Amino acid sequence: MMAYADGFHGDSFVGVALAVGSASTSALYKVLFKMFLGSANLGEVAHFLSTMGFFNLIFISCVPLILYFTRVEHWGSLSSLPWGYMCGLAGLWLVFNILVHVGVVLTYPILISIGTLLSVPGNAAVDVLKHEVIFSVVRLAATCIICLGFLLLLLPEEWDSVTLRFLSNITDKKSEENGEELTESSVNTRSRSRANGAVSIPLA
Repeated sequence: MMAYADGFHGDSFVGVALAVGSASTSALYKVLFKMFLGSANLGEVAHFLSTMGFFNLIFISCVPLILYFTRVEHWGSLSSLPWGYMCGLAGLWLVFNILVHVGVVLTYPILISIGTLLSVPGNAAVDVLKHEVIFSVVRLAATCIICLGFLLLLLPEEWDSVTLRFLSNITDKKSEENGEELTESSVNTRSRSRANGAVSIPLA
């Protein structure tokens, strides 16, 4: 939806597909990281990030070279490339990964999730104030969905079983209350019938 709001419509289907694939693989990476490492200590997180950086250097760095030599992409002169923006982006991305993974170990995971959640409206505010981006309905809906996704990450690990247990307790309480009401009504009916019988005997 963000890509659609930015003007990538049917003519740029490949770009939208790459953006969706990137977001999906990023989500899969976070889920697998939590599944296999769980609550890792600082040494394990540092070892994991170093290993991931090494494999990225080997397997990902060759992709631009392959695209260049197969003439899929064309590079201009190296001096025309925005090295400042590229190095700044790489540095900020490195700091982000270190803070996220190490912050989960040193602090509480909920603080990291809240910080990541606040980055979405923060970026939106920067776009509005500095770049004067007009928020359309599609962009606003996409921002709300992203925030909702981060809010789902704040749920505890066993939230589904806790919710089912809570609903079952409510159902059991309702059934007990209904049973007590039926018992009280039957007792009242019997007492009334006995009272009517006791009164009818002297009249006979």
